[in-house]
Amino acid sequence: MIRNCIQVYLELMGCVVLAGCTAGPVEGVVPENARMIALSFGKPDLGMPVVLTRAGEAGAPSPELLPEGATLRIGAYFRSDPGEEQAAPVSFSTTAPTLEATYKVEADGSLSSCRVDDNGKPVDGEAKEMVVRGGVYDFFAVSPARKWVKDTDDDVYKIKDIPHKEDVMTSSVRGVTVSSNSRRVALGTFNRKCALVVFNVAPSKENVLPFDRLYATRLVISKISSSGAVLIVGADTGIQLIGGNGGYTAQVVFGTDEFEPVEADPDNVGLNKAKGVLLPKSEAPFDVEIDVQRDDKTATLKATIDKSISFDGGKRYVFTLEVKNNESRLLLRVLDWHTISFTDTHVGAPDRPYPDPDINEGIGTTFTVARWKEITWTGNGEAGSWK
Repeated sequence: MIRNCIQVYLELMGCVVLAGCTAGPVEGVVPENARMIALSFGKPDLGMPVVLTRAGEAGAPSPELLPEGATLRIGAYFRSDPGEEQAAPVSFSTTAPTLEATYKVEADGSLSSCRVDDNGKPVDGEAKEMVVRGGVYDFFAVSPARKWVKDTDDDVYKIKDIPHKEDVMTSSVRGVTVSSNSRRVALGTFNRKCALVVFNVAPSKENVLPFDRLYATRLVISKISSSGAVLIVGADTGIQLIGGNGGYTAQVVFGTDEFEPVEADPDNVGLNKAKGVLLPKSEAPFDVEIDVQRDDKTATLKATIDKSISFDGGKRYVFTLEVKNNESRLLLRVLDWHTISFTDTHVGAPDRPYPDPDINEGIGTTFTVARWKEITWTGNGEAGSWK
Protein backbone atom coordinates (compact mmCIF):
# COMPACT_ATOMS: atom_id res chain seq x y z
CA MET A 1 0.00 0.00 0.00
CA ILE A 2 2.76 2.38 0.91
CA ARG A 3 4.67 1.49 -2.28
CA ASN A 4 1.58 2.11 -4.43
CA CYS A 5 1.08 5.54 -2.83
CA ILE A 6 4.72 6.42 -3.49
CA GLN A 7 4.35 5.30 -7.11
CA VAL A 8 1.24 7.46 -7.57
CA TYR A 9 3.04 10.39 -5.97
CA LEU A 10 6.03 10.02 -8.29
CA GLU A 11 3.76 9.81 -11.33
CA LEU A 12 2.00 13.02 -10.29
CA MET A 13 5.35 14.76 -9.79
CA GLY A 14 6.38 13.61 -13.26
CA CYS A 15 3.27 15.26 -14.72
CA VAL A 16 4.14 18.51 -12.99
CA VAL A 17 7.70 18.38 -14.30
CA LEU A 18 6.48 17.64 -17.81
CA ALA A 19 4.04 20.53 -17.64
CA GLY A 20 6.86 22.81 -16.54
CA CYS A 21 9.05 21.61 -19.36
CA THR A 22 6.35 22.31 -21.92
CA ALA A 23 5.74 25.92 -20.76
CA GLY A 24 7.58 27.27 -23.80
CA PRO A 25 5.60 25.37 -26.46
CA VAL A 26 2.30 26.13 -24.72
CA GLU A 27 3.08 29.85 -24.84
CA GLY A 28 3.61 29.55 -28.58
CA VAL A 29 -0.10 28.93 -29.13
CA VAL A 30 -1.22 31.99 -27.15
CA PRO A 31 -3.05 34.32 -29.58
CA GLU A 32 -0.94 37.29 -30.69
CA ASN A 33 -3.50 39.78 -29.43
CA ALA A 34 -3.31 38.23 -25.94
CA ARG A 35 0.46 38.56 -25.55
CA MET A 36 1.92 41.43 -23.58
CA ILE A 37 4.74 43.09 -25.52
CA ALA A 38 7.31 45.55 -24.16
CA LEU A 39 7.87 48.26 -26.76
CA SER A 40 11.06 50.07 -27.63
CA PHE A 41 11.34 53.27 -29.64
CA GLY A 42 13.90 54.22 -32.23
CA LYS A 43 16.00 57.35 -31.82
CA PRO A 44 13.58 60.25 -32.41
CA ASP A 45 14.78 62.97 -34.77
CA LEU A 46 14.03 66.45 -36.10
CA GLY A 47 14.69 65.68 -39.74
CA MET A 48 17.77 66.42 -41.77
CA PRO A 49 20.11 69.24 -40.67
CA VAL A 50 21.88 71.51 -43.12
CA VAL A 51 25.60 70.98 -43.58
CA LEU A 52 27.60 73.66 -45.40
CA THR A 53 31.17 73.49 -46.64
CA ARG A 54 33.43 76.53 -46.70
CA ALA A 55 32.23 77.17 -50.22
CA GLY A 56 28.59 76.99 -49.08
CA GLU A 57 27.86 73.63 -50.70
CA ALA A 58 25.33 71.40 -48.98
CA GLY A 59 26.43 68.01 -47.71
CA ALA A 60 24.53 64.80 -46.87
CA PRO A 61 24.19 64.57 -43.06
CA SER A 62 22.38 62.14 -40.81
CA PRO A 63 19.07 63.13 -39.18
CA GLU A 64 19.30 65.57 -36.30
CA LEU A 65 18.51 63.77 -33.04
CA LEU A 66 16.54 65.30 -30.20
CA PRO A 67 18.68 67.15 -27.64
CA GLU A 68 20.25 65.11 -24.86
CA GLY A 69 18.19 65.34 -21.67
CA ALA A 70 14.91 66.19 -23.43
CA THR A 71 11.91 64.31 -22.05
CA LEU A 72 9.09 62.70 -24.03
CA ARG A 73 5.60 61.54 -23.24
CA ILE A 74 4.37 58.90 -25.69
CA GLY A 75 0.75 57.81 -25.95
CA ALA A 76 -0.29 54.54 -27.62
CA TYR A 77 -3.82 54.34 -29.08
CA PHE A 78 -5.20 50.87 -29.85
CA ARG A 79 -6.99 50.55 -33.20
CA SER A 80 -7.58 46.87 -33.98
CA ASP A 81 -6.40 43.31 -33.41
CA PRO A 82 -3.78 41.82 -35.76
CA GLY A 83 -5.24 40.51 -39.02
CA GLU A 84 -8.56 42.31 -38.57
CA GLU A 85 -9.74 45.12 -40.77
CA GLN A 86 -8.11 48.26 -39.43
CA ALA A 87 -10.34 50.72 -37.66
CA ALA A 88 -10.24 54.38 -38.63
CA PRO A 89 -7.27 56.45 -37.40
CA VAL A 90 -7.66 57.67 -33.84
CA SER A 91 -8.57 61.28 -33.12
CA PHE A 92 -5.77 62.27 -30.73
CA SER A 93 -7.60 65.39 -29.57
CA THR A 94 -10.74 63.55 -28.40
CA THR A 95 -9.45 60.07 -27.47
CA ALA A 96 -7.65 59.04 -24.32
CA PRO A 97 -4.46 57.06 -24.93
CA THR A 98 -4.72 53.34 -24.25
CA LEU A 99 -1.34 53.52 -22.53
CA GLU A 100 1.31 56.18 -22.09
CA ALA A 101 4.89 56.25 -20.87
CA THR A 102 7.62 58.85 -20.35
CA TYR A 103 11.23 58.82 -21.50
CA LYS A 104 14.48 60.79 -21.54
CA VAL A 105 16.86 61.27 -24.47
CA GLU A 106 20.33 59.88 -23.80
CA ALA A 107 23.63 61.19 -25.19
CA ASP A 108 23.46 58.88 -28.21
CA GLY A 109 19.86 59.86 -29.00
CA SER A 110 18.28 56.68 -27.63
CA LEU A 111 15.40 56.72 -25.14
CA SER A 112 15.39 55.45 -21.58
CA SER A 113 12.42 55.29 -19.23
CA CYS A 114 12.24 58.36 -17.01
CA ARG A 115 9.75 59.45 -14.39
CA VAL A 116 8.58 63.06 -14.77
CA ASP A 117 6.20 65.52 -13.16
CA ASP A 118 3.19 67.02 -14.94
CA ASN A 119 5.43 69.68 -16.53
CA GLY A 120 7.76 67.09 -18.03
CA LYS A 121 10.63 67.66 -15.57
CA PRO A 122 12.56 64.53 -14.50
CA VAL A 123 11.91 63.41 -10.90
CA ASP A 124 13.23 60.61 -8.74
CA GLY A 125 11.53 57.27 -8.95
CA GLU A 126 11.24 54.28 -11.23
CA ALA A 127 9.49 54.76 -14.57
CA LYS A 128 7.60 51.94 -16.25
CA GLU A 129 8.25 50.93 -19.85
CA MET A 130 5.34 50.73 -22.28
CA VAL A 131 3.83 47.22 -22.40
CA VAL A 132 0.88 46.61 -24.74
CA ARG A 133 -0.92 43.62 -26.20
CA GLY A 134 -0.46 42.77 -29.85
CA GLY A 135 -2.43 44.83 -32.35
CA VAL A 136 -2.44 47.92 -34.55
CA TYR A 137 -1.74 51.25 -32.84
CA ASP A 138 -1.44 54.96 -33.48
CA PHE A 139 1.18 56.88 -31.45
CA PHE A 140 1.44 60.53 -30.41
CA ALA A 141 4.43 62.05 -28.61
CA VAL A 142 5.28 65.41 -27.10
CA SER A 143 8.52 66.88 -25.77
CA PRO A 144 8.92 68.06 -23.04
CA ALA A 145 6.85 65.27 -21.51
CA ARG A 146 4.05 67.51 -20.31
CA LYS A 147 0.88 65.79 -19.22
CA TRP A 148 -2.12 66.24 -21.48
CA VAL A 149 -5.54 66.58 -19.92
CA LYS A 150 -9.11 66.68 -21.15
CA ASP A 151 -10.57 70.16 -21.05
CA THR A 152 -14.02 70.04 -19.48
CA ASP A 153 -15.21 73.00 -21.58
CA ASP A 154 -14.85 71.33 -24.98
CA ASP A 155 -13.90 67.68 -24.22
CA VAL A 156 -10.60 68.11 -26.05
CA TYR A 157 -7.23 66.86 -24.81
CA LYS A 158 -4.75 69.69 -24.38
CA ILE A 159 -1.21 70.40 -23.24
CA LYS A 160 -1.45 73.49 -21.03
CA ASP A 161 0.72 76.09 -19.29
CA ILE A 162 3.43 76.19 -21.97
CA PRO A 163 5.87 79.02 -21.16
CA HIS A 164 8.33 80.99 -23.24
CA LYS A 165 11.86 79.53 -23.51
CA GLU A 166 10.57 75.94 -23.85
CA ASP A 167 11.26 73.97 -27.03
CA VAL A 168 7.91 72.22 -27.58
CA MET A 169 7.95 69.43 -30.18
CA THR A 170 5.37 66.85 -31.25
CA SER A 171 5.38 63.70 -33.35
CA SER A 172 2.97 61.00 -34.42
CA VAL A 173 2.89 57.78 -36.40
CA ARG A 174 -0.17 55.77 -37.42
CA GLY A 175 -1.05 52.20 -38.25
CA VAL A 176 1.86 50.49 -36.47
CA THR A 177 1.46 46.72 -36.11
CA VAL A 178 2.85 45.52 -32.79
CA SER A 179 3.67 41.82 -32.34
CA SER A 180 6.19 39.58 -30.63
CA ASN A 181 8.33 39.93 -33.76
CA SER A 182 7.77 43.66 -34.16
CA ARG A 183 8.39 45.46 -30.89
CA ARG A 184 10.27 48.54 -32.11
CA VAL A 185 8.35 51.70 -33.03
CA ALA A 186 9.81 54.48 -35.17
CA LEU A 187 8.18 57.79 -34.31
CA GLY A 188 7.63 60.34 -37.07
CA THR A 189 9.86 63.38 -37.47
CA PHE A 190 9.31 65.83 -34.61
CA ASN A 191 7.94 69.27 -35.43
CA ARG A 192 8.78 72.34 -33.38
CA LYS A 193 5.82 74.43 -32.21
CA CYS A 194 7.74 77.52 -31.08
CA ALA A 195 10.31 79.85 -32.68
CA LEU A 196 14.03 80.20 -32.03
CA VAL A 197 15.20 83.80 -31.58
CA VAL A 198 18.93 84.51 -31.94
CA PHE A 199 20.30 87.98 -31.10
CA ASN A 200 23.84 89.22 -31.62
CA VAL A 201 25.87 92.42 -31.94
CA ALA A 202 28.35 93.01 -34.75
CA PRO A 203 30.39 95.99 -36.02
CA SER A 204 29.52 97.29 -39.46
CA LYS A 205 32.15 96.88 -42.16
CA GLU A 206 31.87 100.64 -42.59
CA ASN A 207 32.68 101.43 -38.95
CA VAL A 208 35.76 103.68 -38.54
CA LEU A 209 35.67 104.49 -34.81
CA PRO A 210 38.21 102.28 -33.03
CA PHE A 211 37.16 100.12 -30.09
CA ASP A 212 38.50 97.14 -28.18
CA ARG A 213 35.24 95.64 -26.89
CA LEU A 214 31.70 95.43 -28.28
CA TYR A 215 28.98 93.22 -26.84
CA ALA A 216 25.39 93.16 -25.54
CA THR A 217 24.35 92.74 -21.92
CA ARG A 218 20.53 92.59 -22.06
CA LEU A 219 17.65 92.08 -24.48
CA VAL A 220 13.97 92.65 -23.67
CA ILE A 221 11.20 91.68 -26.10
CA SER A 222 7.81 93.11 -25.06
CA LYS A 223 4.18 93.10 -26.19
CA ILE A 224 4.20 89.44 -27.16
CA SER A 225 2.09 86.39 -26.28
CA SER A 226 1.80 85.51 -22.62
CA SER A 227 3.16 82.35 -21.04
CA GLY A 228 0.72 79.59 -20.18
CA ALA A 229 -0.11 78.77 -23.79
CA VAL A 230 -2.15 75.75 -24.92
CA LEU A 231 -1.53 73.10 -27.58
CA ILE A 232 -4.32 70.74 -28.65
CA VAL A 233 -3.04 67.17 -28.69
CA GLY A 234 -2.52 66.08 -32.28
CA ALA A 235 -3.63 69.41 -33.72
CA ASP A 236 -1.81 70.76 -36.76
CA THR A 237 -2.76 74.37 -36.08
CA GLY A 238 0.03 74.99 -33.59
CA ILE A 239 0.06 76.66 -30.20
CA GLN A 240 -2.93 78.85 -29.44
CA LEU A 241 -1.99 82.51 -28.97
CA ILE A 242 -2.66 84.26 -25.68
CA GLY A 243 -3.45 87.95 -25.81
CA GLY A 244 -6.40 88.43 -28.10
CA ASN A 245 -8.49 91.57 -27.82
CA GLY A 246 -6.73 92.50 -24.60
CA GLY A 247 -3.51 92.98 -26.53
CA TYR A 248 -0.17 91.25 -26.24
CA THR A 249 1.41 92.60 -23.06
CA ALA A 250 3.93 89.97 -21.98
CA GLN A 251 7.70 90.40 -22.13
CA VAL A 252 10.69 88.09 -22.16
CA VAL A 253 14.08 89.17 -20.79
CA PHE A 254 17.44 87.78 -21.82
CA GLY A 255 19.82 88.78 -19.04
CA THR A 256 23.59 89.03 -18.96
CA ASP A 257 23.96 85.40 -17.88
CA GLU A 258 22.11 84.24 -21.01
CA PHE A 259 24.65 85.72 -23.43
CA GLU A 260 27.53 83.60 -24.69
CA PRO A 261 30.50 84.24 -26.98
CA VAL A 262 29.96 83.81 -30.71
CA GLU A 263 31.95 81.06 -32.37
CA ALA A 264 33.73 83.45 -34.74
CA ASP A 265 35.22 86.63 -33.23
CA PRO A 266 38.35 87.19 -35.37
CA ASP A 267 39.18 90.58 -33.80
CA ASN A 268 38.58 89.26 -30.26
CA VAL A 269 36.34 92.16 -29.24
CA GLY A 270 33.96 90.08 -27.10
CA LEU A 271 31.13 89.63 -29.61
CA ASN A 272 28.32 87.62 -28.07
CA LYS A 273 24.86 86.24 -28.69
CA ALA A 274 21.71 85.25 -26.84
CA LYS A 275 19.23 82.71 -28.05
CA GLY A 276 15.97 81.37 -26.72
CA VAL A 277 12.59 79.95 -27.62
CA LEU A 278 9.53 82.19 -27.91
CA LEU A 279 5.85 81.32 -28.22
CA PRO A 280 4.17 82.33 -31.48
CA LYS A 281 2.43 85.72 -31.56
CA SER A 282 0.17 87.68 -33.84
CA GLU A 283 1.63 90.03 -36.47
CA ALA A 284 0.97 93.02 -34.19
CA PRO A 285 3.90 95.38 -33.44
CA PHE A 286 6.19 94.55 -30.52
CA ASP A 287 8.94 96.37 -28.62
CA VAL A 288 12.63 95.68 -28.14
CA GLU A 289 15.07 97.14 -25.62
CA ILE A 290 18.78 96.45 -26.00
CA ASP A 291 21.72 97.23 -23.69
CA VAL A 292 24.97 97.34 -25.63
CA GLN A 293 28.50 97.97 -24.36
CA ARG A 294 31.34 99.55 -26.37
CA ASP A 295 34.57 99.59 -24.34
CA ASP A 296 33.53 101.37 -21.10
CA LYS A 297 30.53 103.12 -22.65
CA THR A 298 26.93 101.92 -22.55
CA ALA A 299 23.81 102.63 -24.57
CA THR A 300 20.24 101.42 -24.14
CA LEU A 301 18.35 101.27 -27.43
CA LYS A 302 14.56 101.04 -27.67
CA ALA A 303 12.29 100.58 -30.66
CA THR A 304 8.85 99.39 -31.75
CA ILE A 305 8.98 96.86 -34.56
CA ASP A 306 5.98 96.88 -36.89
CA LYS A 307 7.10 94.51 -39.65
CA SER A 308 4.42 91.78 -39.24
CA ILE A 309 6.68 89.37 -37.37
CA SER A 310 4.77 86.51 -35.74
CA PHE A 311 7.46 84.12 -34.37
CA ASP A 312 6.06 81.15 -36.26
CA GLY A 313 6.70 77.65 -34.96
CA GLY A 314 9.70 75.93 -36.53
CA LYS A 315 11.31 79.20 -37.68
CA ARG A 316 14.61 80.84 -36.71
CA TYR A 317 14.63 84.63 -36.25
CA VAL A 318 18.16 86.01 -36.34
CA PHE A 319 18.44 89.61 -35.09
CA THR A 320 21.77 91.41 -35.55
CA LEU A 321 22.45 94.82 -33.98
CA GLU A 322 24.92 96.29 -36.45
CA VAL A 323 26.96 99.15 -34.97
CA LYS A 324 28.45 101.78 -37.29
CA ASN A 325 30.30 104.54 -35.44
CA ASN A 326 27.56 106.31 -33.42
CA GLU A 327 24.60 104.87 -35.25
CA SER A 328 23.06 101.43 -35.41
CA ARG A 329 20.39 99.36 -37.09
CA LEU A 330 18.68 96.11 -36.16
CA LEU A 331 18.71 93.54 -38.94
CA LEU A 332 16.57 90.40 -39.21
CA ARG A 333 16.67 87.18 -41.17
CA VAL A 334 13.91 84.55 -40.95
CA LEU A 335 14.78 80.96 -41.83
CA ASP A 336 13.69 77.44 -41.04
CA TRP A 337 14.86 76.21 -37.64
CA HIS A 338 17.44 73.67 -38.69
CA THR A 339 20.72 72.75 -37.12
CA ILE A 340 23.52 74.19 -39.24
CA SER A 341 27.02 72.74 -39.21
CA PHE A 342 30.06 73.64 -41.27
CA THR A 343 32.72 71.41 -42.77
CA ASP A 344 36.06 72.43 -44.26
CA THR A 345 37.07 70.85 -47.56
CA HIS A 346 40.32 72.82 -47.71
CA VAL A 347 42.58 70.04 -46.46
CA GLY A 348 45.90 71.40 -45.28
CA ALA A 349 44.78 75.02 -45.52
CA PRO A 350 45.53 77.44 -42.66
CA ASP A 351 43.06 77.41 -39.79
CA ARG A 352 40.22 79.86 -40.26
CA PRO A 353 37.40 80.65 -37.84
CA TYR A 354 34.17 78.87 -38.62
CA PRO A 355 31.11 81.09 -38.94
CA ASP A 356 28.70 80.83 -36.04
CA PRO A 357 26.00 78.28 -36.99
CA ASP A 358 23.34 80.15 -35.01
CA ILE A 359 23.98 83.37 -36.95
CA ASN A 360 25.65 82.59 -40.28
CA GLU A 361 23.39 79.81 -41.45
CA GLY A 362 23.57 80.38 -45.18
CA ILE A 363 21.03 81.87 -47.53
CA GLY A 364 18.36 84.22 -46.21
CA THR A 365 16.98 87.67 -46.95
CA THR A 366 18.14 90.33 -44.48
CA PHE A 367 16.06 93.43 -43.85
CA THR A 368 16.16 96.32 -41.39
CA VAL A 369 13.49 96.36 -38.66
CA ALA A 370 14.76 99.33 -36.56
CA ARG A 371 17.31 102.13 -36.90
CA TRP A 372 19.04 104.51 -34.50
CA LYS A 373 20.68 107.42 -36.36
CA GLU A 374 22.54 108.93 -33.43
CA ILE A 375 23.73 107.27 -30.24
CA THR A 376 25.38 109.08 -27.35
CA TRP A 377 27.46 106.56 -25.45
CA THR A 378 27.66 107.16 -21.70
CA GLY A 379 29.99 105.71 -19.07
CA ASN A 380 29.94 105.36 -15.28
CA GLY A 381 26.96 103.04 -15.36
CA GLU A 382 24.65 105.63 -16.95
CA ALA A 383 22.89 104.56 -20.12
CA GLY A 384 23.48 106.59 -23.26
CA SER A 385 20.82 108.39 -25.24
CA TRP A 386 19.70 107.70 -28.80
CA LYS A 387 17.50 109.08 -31.56
